[in-house]
Amino acid sequence: MTWAFIAALIFGGGLIAMGLLGADSDTDADFGDHDFGGHDLGFLALFSLRNLAWGSFAFGAMGLLAVITQRGRFVTWSSSIAFGLLAMLGVHFVFRSLKGVDVSAETSDMLALGAGAELVLPFNADGMGVVRFRAGGQLHEMPARRAEEVAALDASYFSECRIEWIDSGVAIVRPIAS
Repeated sequence: MTWAFIAALIFGGGLIAMGLLGADSDTDADFGDHDFGGHDLGFLALFSLRNLAWGSFAFGAMGLLAVITQRGRFVTWSSSIAFGLLAMLGVHFVFRSLKGVDVSAETSDMLALGAGAELVLPFNADGMGVVRFRAGGQLHEMPARRAEEVAALDASYFSECRIEWIDSGVAIVRPIAS
């Protein structure tokens, strides 16, 4: 009985540690993020790798605690299963609430159009730089290049600029003064 709790604790704890250390981004996966032909997974979304890792960790921890404190078999198994399921549900609902409303790239691009920006990395020999702008109440940075009409202007004119349009994730900017 103890080996099952130790294995669950090591499995869950290992996945959580890898996710926290950045070695395994799959612990952040959520079935609800994938396109399954427009169908909502509902109950199946509870079984994402992240939720299973936390549930396994909680199951193992509660089971070991019950074994160490010499509880009966029924109390040990029922409390560890209940604690594991509660951890899965809790983590699922916390991350669901944190997920909030998804903002697609198109929506972000639409918010960026016409926004005032500042050049934070000057244009290099290829004409690429980076601008910083505020959209939707958040500060964003985006690769940028000069609009064709003002491509010959010195980068100093672009310290304050405006985003004219977005081309394949690159902001096309022109100085505010022009």
